[in-house]
Amino acid sequence: MRSNKSEKRKSAISLPNCFKALIIGMVSVAFVVAFSVAATPAKAGKADDEIVICAIDSTSGDFSIMSTPKHFAYQMAAEEINAAGGIFVDGAQKKITVVGYDGQSTVKRYQELAQRCVYDDEADVVFAAYTGAEREAARREVIKAKTIYWHNNQGEGGIADHYSFFSGATGQQQVLPSVKWMIENVGPKIYFIGADYVYCRAMGDWVRTAANLYGGEVLEEEYFPFGVAQWQATIDKIRRAGPDFQAHCLVGAAQVEFYPQSQAAGMTMPMWSMVTISDGYEHKRFSPPALNNMYATIGYSEDVPHPNNAPFIKKFRERFPDETKFPYINQGAGFGWTATYAMAEAWRRAGTTETEAVIKALEEDIEIADSPGGRWHLRGAVHHAGQHTYLYKIDENHKLTLAADLGYSEPTFLQDIGVDMRKKSPGRAFLPRDNPDWAGFFK
Repeated sequence: MRSNKSEKRKSAISLPNCFKALIIGMVSVAFVVAFSVAATPAKAGKADDEIVICAIDSTSGDFSIMSTPKHFAYQMAAEEINAAGGIFVDGAQKKITVVGYDGQSTVKRYQELAQRCVYDDEADVVFAAYTGAEREAARREVIKAKTIYWHNNQGEGGIADHYSFFSGATGQQQVLPSVKWMIENVGPKIYFIGADYVYCRAMGDWVRTAANLYGGEVLEEEYFPFGVAQWQATIDKIRRAGPDFQAHCLVGAAQVEFYPQSQAAGMTMPMWSMVTISDGYEHKRFSPPALNNMYATIGYSEDVPHPNNAPFIKKFRERFPDETKFPYINQGAGFGWTATYAMAEAWRRAGTTETEAVIKALEEDIEIADSPGGRWHLRGAVHHAGQHTYLYKIDENHKLTLAADLGYSEPTFLQDIGVDMRKKSPGRAFLPRDNPDWAGFFK
């Protein structure tokens, strides 16, 4: 039992009244978004009736565009679960309380807030981060405290850790089939550019793997620091190299300035990305034709044609009708909602919030049949999920057209190299080059 949760979380406020509280600290002027989605306001004496999800997302700063829809999808899912009666665990019917913090697109802040989640809020699970750098800053603190951690964006697909779970698609599920399609339908020569951090470097590895598997060639692979917003020199290099298509992993509000600059420079060659559109909905933010001839791989967005999507969009728009704040329901929103339901199912199965019992329930596989992007199935052996992938083409008017339904796929990469989390946790991350069959691609 955690008898002091509510006493320590006096900043939590009831959502029916408001979304955000501005908390001015004695030392820091940074603000924390804190909210509760319990059926009644969080207060002392109610700790035994709650299950705590602590959510850290950048609702301000460079990554707020990508992170904000996900942050509020947690809220919506918890409200739905609570309205259905909550969850019977530890001998009582309990409601989910979501405590939310703004990571402010600052890596150090994720570390600090993760500590607050596990030690002050005594969270039963922590959902945190958009970028891989944010993720690792938070995840290290959470798993050190032996608390369950979820990252609810697409990811590298190679982290194998006892306490860490991932709702988003992997490089294997998104990059391999998409690049195969691009090689077969657009051409084999690829120019890769990406942000210089763990996720995009891993995506570079996955693109190189796909090129070697399917008859492509990576002409160049370049990485740029966050905040780079001037792209003329890179545009000139790409034009001189003459690829059949560009592969992009540009992250954050600054880096995606590549697109209007590229169009202004008259470069019309095809582009493909696993993050553009799906996370940052650039087709809504930039004036046409900045994204013309872009191909985007999407695990979920409001454009996905799956029958599960329409009711999800309806619920989201009814709950959050402000389209200036939520101009597009992006990939993170779908993954975040799904992860909340996966944890609810694990708590139900375990009959407790005790960490090891809940991990055991998660590792028995959990299916969320009504996940908005299509069937979603957590695989306990690898802590990643089977799910659907779609490839879209964006035209000069920024209309999205489904180029290919890439279908449902399983996250087999870790199992292919001998990992089974139910037997032993390696406690490390793996990349495509760790597969002996692919090691030669990186020499």
